[in-house]
Amino acid sequence: MLSFLWSVAAVVISGVPAARCLPSGSGVEAGLIRRDWQPNQVNQSVCWWEQPRSAIVRDTLYLDGGYMAYVPGFANGTVGAPVQPENGQFLYAINFTQPFKTSQNASEVLRTINKTAGAANNLAPNYYDGAMFSNDNEFYLYGGVIRDTDSLRPPAADSVLGYERYQFGPPRETWQPGFYDGQLPDGVTRYVTAGAGVSIPSENLGFYFSGMRARGWGDVRARGRSQYNATVVADTLISIDMSTMRDEVWKNVTIPTGIPGRANAELVWVPVAERGLLVAIGGVIEPEWAFRSLSDEAKQNTSPGFMKSVPVYDIKSQKWYEQDTSGDTPPQLTQFCSVVASSKDASSHNIYIYGGYDGIEDANAPSDDVYVLSVPSFIWTKVYSGTAGHGRRSHKCAKVYPDQMLVVGGQSQQLDTYNCLAGGVIQVFNLNTLKWQDNYDPAVWSEYKVPDVVIAKIGGKPDGGAKSLAPSKWSDNTLSDLFGAKYTKPLPTYHPYASITVSPNDPANPTRLPTTVPTPLAKSGGVPKWVAPVLGVVLGLIALTAAAVCFILFRRRKYLKQHGATSDAGMSTGNRIMNWIPFPPPKAATVTTSEDTSDSSGVTAVGEPGSEKQIQAVYPVANGSAHEAASSPVHEMWAEMPAPTELPTSAMGSVGFVPAQHRPIPPITTSNSDGAGIPRPESPTTSEGHNRHASDDESLRAISPPVTAWTRMHARNVSSIGSAGLPSPDSGMSEEGRAATDSRDSPDPREMLRGPVSPEPDRIGAPRPQETSAETQSDAPRVNQRQSSFGEDFR
Repeated sequence: MLSFLWSVAAVVISGVPAARCLPSGSGVEAGLIRRDWQPNQVNQSVCWWEQPRSAIVRDTLYLDGGYMAYVPGFANGTVGAPVQPENGQFLYAINFTQPFKTSQNASEVLRTINKTAGAANNLAPNYYDGAMFSNDNEFYLYGGVIRDTDSLRPPAADSVLGYERYQFGPPRETWQPGFYDGQLPDGVTRYVTAGAGVSIPSENLGFYFSGMRARGWGDVRARGRSQYNATVVADTLISIDMSTMRDEVWKNVTIPTGIPGRANAELVWVPVAERGLLVAIGGVIEPEWAFRSLSDEAKQNTSPGFMKSVPVYDIKSQKWYEQDTSGDTPPQLTQFCSVVASSKDASSHNIYIYGGYDGIEDANAPSDDVYVLSVPSFIWTKVYSGTAGHGRRSHKCAKVYPDQMLVVGGQSQQLDTYNCLAGGVIQVFNLNTLKWQDNYDPAVWSEYKVPDVVIAKIGGKPDGGAKSLAPSKWSDNTLSDLFGAKYTKPLPTYHPYASITVSPNDPANPTRLPTTVPTPLAKSGGVPKWVAPVLGVVLGLIALTAAAVCFILFRRRKYLKQHGATSDAGMSTGNRIMNWIPFPPPKAATVTTSEDTSDSSGVTAVGEPGSEKQIQAVYPVANGSAHEAASSPVHEMWAEMPAPTELPTSAMGSVGFVPAQHRPIPPITTSNSDGAGIPRPESPTTSEGHNRHASDDESLRAISPPVTAWTRMHARNVSSIGSAGLPSPDSGMSEEGRAATDSRDSPDPREMLRGPVSPEPDRIGAPRPQETSAETQSDAPRVNQRQSSFGEDFR
């Protein structure tokens, strides 16, 4: 129960319908995790990193997911076979202020952020492929596939994880960097992979072009059962607008039939026109991992065309175009990477692509070549011819400086036991010199210069002035206008980066990421930290108190059902029990007479149609209500044992009496016939409820006093009180009244108090005695009957 209460309190605090709460953890850790190390292991090196997703947020490159393998190093100088643990709970980061050598162990460069802080891995499972959409403040993880396993339940189809690094928009007092679970709208699903993603920070936009999906848009998984294989080409363009913090807008737009879908292409953004243009490059229609039925010949006839003709998308008008290219056209490629470098005068925008493979056979060697597609001329130029064994595929690229491209991850030709990436997992390519660098130093950089080999194709100079500003033929003249329009929005930059040489384990490193993993943020302003524990304690105490009260009431009600209203504990106990039981309001006793009668003492005459009129006697009740108990007739008495007063007498006859609340009560006589006192009640009837009878003497009609809580006890309780002796009411009457009452047979007051008690003890629902005198019923007017609620209704 306590765990449930704390969960409820956490939901109330976070305000997040479907938000998970992460415990605080170590957060960012320098180096890679050592929990999987083997005996005598002293280090480990990243061997390959297949198909992660990445994005830049200001001065940091974030990477997530993919299949990462490590090579363990032992104290005796030997190394072991690569191991591939699940690393989905970690987000990796490379900060651009930290210098490093490409030969350096990547575990000394990469820093990790724990996405779950020790919670279940299904909160953030390891994704292969997919995209990371970012602006200058936050990013979202989208798409990709998880490993096919029944050991954990995969996230929902509309699940998406976000990370806020910097606050933007209206200030929030309690904001802090951290993850939070988002939700995709209807029409958008995470069940898509192998698409081409791009982020546009200046527009706060992200796009995911085509890719692969399962039949019926079902769940997609990797390396498992065939029903989860992504075997259908997706004809969609998924977009996200991150203009408003915590209020992102997702859209799903169908790609026109003239734009063929594909797997693992590259999508780049070119800063022209009002909001920029998207250009899709390469990809294949039948990747070998999709288990499709097309022959290699069919693949080779279609996929190469994705380099010869490229789709162009205008973000402003949301229109697609197809434009032919020329020059050194690359072969069909998939799982390569790309960056865009624009000349100083923006006369040319050069799209660099590196690596990849043909997508036909897994054993085919990946490319180590670098190509440049210059727009608006749409001319290909091969700027670097690689070396055998250095190529890679399934990697990511990032432009850290205007002249430098960072290459991270990937895999080599074969996934052999010891076949790690040549040169290291992290590589640096210089966009100006077109050469690989053996180190990265944030203090060494320059502005972008168009390489001479590209100038030879498009003309101009290193700073710009391209001569070729159009292809040999535009597929649509609208493209000429779009590429000729300048992009006017500023492009924020965060370089140069201060060079800080520190150990990854140095806690004083000012460039370290947050040192704790915050609780996932809701899409609201948040609440102070102290509210959670305080409200949790309050809610817990309230819930425990309510549970205890409910348990006590349940036991009490169960006891009353078993034992009825009977109690020998005394008057106060019986009063409390009977007051707890809900009964309908009491009815007023009535008698009929042929005369109109009223009395200020509480008796009111109410006229009825006809010659007779109904007299309704209203009596004051000590506790404000009158209830009945059990199914046996119980004859009533005053709540405070008042003495009866003398009845008023008039020509209309006596209509009743009211108790005197404060008058001394003399002893009651025991005469059954001639003694003064309370008249003996008539015999009970067989009808449900009980009857209250008045005398048939026209000069004196005694009306029973009102029922009270005190008199609603079991018969033997009343009998015990009567046997103890009660004061006589004689002292409370005048001589004339006493003479009138002595002329009739008076019942034994104690017999009246006992009521008709059977030889056996009374039980709820016990049969009632039958009528003993029909004459008694016919001669005396009968008071309205009322059924006992307790005896029959609460079995």
